[in-house]
Amino acid sequence: MVSWVAILAGVLTLVGWIWDLDTIRRILPGTISMNPVTALAFVLGGGSLWLHGTEAAPQPRFWPKALALVILLIGFWRLMGYVFEWEVGIDQWLFADKLATDLAGQPNRMSPNAALNFVFLGCGLLLMNRTSRRGLRLTEVFALLIGFISMLALLGYLYQASWLYGVVSFVPMALPTAVVFHLLAIGLLMARRDRGWVRLILSESPGGALVRLMLPILLPALVLLGWLRLAGERHGLFEAEMGTTLYTVMAILIVWGLIWWSARSLHRADKARRRMEDELERFFSLSVDLLCISGKDGRFKRINQAFSDILGHPVEELMQNGFMEYVHPEDKERTLKEVEKIHSGEPSLHFENRYLSKDGSYRWLWWKSHYLAETGLIYATARDVTEQKRVQVEIRQLNETLLERATQLDATNQELEAFSYSVSHDLRAPLRGISGFAQALEEHSKAVLDETAQSYLLRVRRAADRMGYLIDDLLKLSRLTRAEMHLEQVNLSLQAESILAQLKQREPERLVEWVVQPEIVVTADSALMHVLLENLLENAWKFTSKNPKARIEVGQSPGPAGEKICHVRDNGVGFDMRYATKLFGAFQRLHSMVEFPGTGIGLATVQRVVRRHGGRVWADSELNVGSTFFFVV
Repeated sequence: MVSWVAILAGVLTLVGWIWDLDTIRRILPGTISMNPVTALAFVLGGGSLWLHGTEAAPQPRFWPKALALVILLIGFWRLMGYVFEWEVGIDQWLFADKLATDLAGQPNRMSPNAALNFVFLGCGLLLMNRTSRRGLRLTEVFALLIGFISMLALLGYLYQASWLYGVVSFVPMALPTAVVFHLLAIGLLMARRDRGWVRLILSESPGGALVRLMLPILLPALVLLGWLRLAGERHGLFEAEMGTTLYTVMAILIVWGLIWWSARSLHRADKARRRMEDELERFFSLSVDLLCISGKDGRFKRINQAFSDILGHPVEELMQNGFMEYVHPEDKERTLKEVEKIHSGEPSLHFENRYLSKDGSYRWLWWKSHYLAETGLIYATARDVTEQKRVQVEIRQLNETLLERATQLDATNQELEAFSYSVSHDLRAPLRGISGFAQALEEHSKAVLDETAQSYLLRVRRAADRMGYLIDDLLKLSRLTRAEMHLEQVNLSLQAESILAQLKQREPERLVEWVVQPEIVVTADSALMHVLLENLLENAWKFTSKNPKARIEVGQSPGPAGEKICHVRDNGVGFDMRYATKLFGAFQRLHSMVEFPGTGIGLATVQRVVRRHGGRVWADSELNVGSTFFFVV
């Protein structure tokens, strides 16, 4: 903004010289006009300041420095002319014929104080981005010099004291020139707000707030007091001594009032700060987590009581020693690397190491740390996770034990299944021999055997046949465990319809009503699900044989957590729920062989299929009412 005001002021002045617009050139009648070369230098200065302000954009750095150098040379050459009484003619480049007698016969020249300000302005623009080792910005020094000289000129015009804006008998500084110089001084100061004195003034610190409060009030008040004093003396209201006294008294009152107001504001701010520090200290002390601040020297600068409570060491001892002295030897190298990473500016969000306790044991601490470059300190919090570590170790050991036992159990099951399969397979041959020889004996000796002997032979053959059926069912059950599963979308409705149709073909004389819900689809192994339904439906068919109005239902209903619960329901003889725990065991029967023949393997097979799918199966029944078998796969 300031740069554009300087450019506009320079351009308007040049326009005033071109068109002889006296009001634009001098503002106040009877005062000196701004020199055209001065106006040109203001345009260059505004342009350089604007380019400096846009350095974040892709602007070449050459141009702002080049313009600053031109301004510096103009001011320096004109100043040397005054010092060595040379007629340099640099301020006569433009409109020489109009500059001959600008005011009271005196030729218009660039004033010495204006030339000096241009030297300062050029230097300030050239050194815009330079900072000394102690953080001093020379640009701010030059800006203050420019502001001081231009302020003297402005006060001179305000107080009608020509010696403030003129140097001896040389051409004085024009009023527009003083105004633009003052604005450019402010622009130089504000061009880099993130550094130097301006950063302090604009900060939220008490010092910045004090400057922003006092300067806008104190400076205008003192200037106004000076003007009122001179006006009173010139109009004969009081003598010089009285004017000086009044000025001094009023200045003291204004300064004292501002100091008192500032002191009260600072006092309130300090009280608020102390209250906040007390609250933070209370929080710092009461926190169950470990809070600390450490420096680059590896020592704690501040820690809370939780350190002493958890580790057992006194706070003073922890503060005296470096924190690496308490780190477990196996964790020191990792800890040093983590500290280096934090100092590089990367926060540590999850780091664990062991710290030595007073009793000689080590505690696991979980750290979160952050480095603040402004203070050069690391701010960290830690939490004691020793108990969690112990639990994790126990859980890991337990998992390893369970895995080992599961492996052993799996091997044992495989051995048992192999043994069962082998035994069942090897028993089939002797059973066939028993059944065959019993039949041969019956045929060979039927004429000589009485009815009792023939009855014994028949019972032997039936027992052998039943044993064969049991062995066949055991082999089927064993194959279910060893068979590889292939999961797919299985339509249970179609499978149930097919199985019920086969059962009807076996006993066409029976009247059985069945209802199968359409599109019962599950994700499972198709062959295993066929075995499951076959056993459930054969049971339902068998146990409804004594009901002249037999009915079998196959359906599906929604369950908790999005489950799909399938069921097979019949209105057969049912069973006593007190014995439901024995229902799915191998060879477990709840009805006699005379009433309902079978091997007692069917429901055990159903349970094995459901478990292989990771599901569950259960039943609900009532005697002489019926049974319902539910399963989820």
